[in-house]
Amino acid sequence: MREVFAYPAFRKLFFSNLFSGFGQGMTMIGISWYLVETTGSAQLLGTTMFVSAFILFFVGPYIGTLIDRFSRKKMLLVENMIGFSILGLLAAWGFRGDYADWMLVAIYLVTTFMYQIHYPALSALVQESYEARHYGSINSLMEIQGQTASVLSGGVAGILLQYYGLHIVLIINALTYLFAFLNLSTMSYSFTLSGEARANRGVNWIGQIGQSWTYIREKRGFLLFGLSAMMPFIVVMATNLLKPVYVSQTLQADVSVYSLGEMSFAIGAVAAGVLVMAVVRKWGDFQAMVGNILLFAVAIIVMVALPYGWALIAMYLFYGWCNASTRLIRQSLYMRIVPKQMMGRVMSFFNSFGMMMRLLLIGFFTILIDYTGAGVGYLFLAGLLLLAAFGVVATMRYILGDAEHGREVASEER
Repeated sequence: MREVFAYPAFRKLFFSNLFSGFGQGMTMIGISWYLVETTGSAQLLGTTMFVSAFILFFVGPYIGTLIDRFSRKKMLLVENMIGFSILGLLAAWGFRGDYADWMLVAIYLVTTFMYQIHYPALSALVQESYEARHYGSINSLMEIQGQTASVLSGGVAGILLQYYGLHIVLIINALTYLFAFLNLSTMSYSFTLSGEARANRGVNWIGQIGQSWTYIREKRGFLLFGLSAMMPFIVVMATNLLKPVYVSQTLQADVSVYSLGEMSFAIGAVAAGVLVMAVVRKWGDFQAMVGNILLFAVAIIVMVALPYGWALIAMYLFYGWCNASTRLIRQSLYMRIVPKQMMGRVMSFFNSFGMMMRLLLIGFFTILIDYTGAGVGYLFLAGLLLLAAFGVVATMRYILGDAEHGREVASEER
């Protein structure tokens, strides 16, 4: 990790993501809690999440084509400028009066839209700019950075929301986007795939999406593996709806339990960033991924069986570890097997699938949890994780074979 952190360009990328992630984390915590507390129901939050997932399901593949066609650095700069401009304006409104529901919905939509740009562009930039031998270290460092931001945002958001209000959270978030933009703009970067991008400009974006689908479909086991390996992340996204309802209505606790759960999740994820590559070296990608998916399911069941604030905070530590571990393993595998000129579209394809699953789950939970409580929703997610573990077991051998071939090719090129 020290070797990677010695690169000035990587340090700029690292700290830009640290600041923007801190601001974004505070906003997502603030909006989710604010919508549930002010309405006393999951309906508005659930509807907002449903609408955002519906829009991004269709927009996501197009974003992937842009990431593969243009400079990945420019994509990140555009994302941060959008965040600064829109959240800055909405923060200024908060100093004048209360937020209307449509404003809260707009904040949520903007934040999730930027998320849809950010992570595929970031993954593609890392894969393009660094050697394969650095992928594990870079992914771990970026996970540590992202979850450190979440730890900080979870603690700070609870204090700011309780004593100052949502507008202060938003103005801080806008400023973090501005810092990220200024820092990234000075980062040295060369778009090395400009030749491939020019060759693809005669192909419309639907045709480019078709290229990624052909690649995914023809690669044995890749589609089922990608869908199964992404399930922990989908589960975490679905708990963004369940968690505020579970804390507020089932546990009847205050925002401190909610924010401490976020901090616990982030601490677990930071630990995964530090330790997961050592676990993979000892046990292998296959055992590490399947074991973490199963552990995630068990942690959910234990939390529902023990409906106390301390149990939620403790189990979210495992949530963070399991989600980050499976994502890091998946990410490193993708970087070794997916061609660089396809990375943005492949990542966006699976992100769009994740959006579709979130769409279905959010719609289901929005109807369900006001009648059954959020605990039933959590148990349903545990069942999906068990199915995902079987999917990984069925396909992982094909993926590991492709990754080994990619490692041999990269070694020959060096």
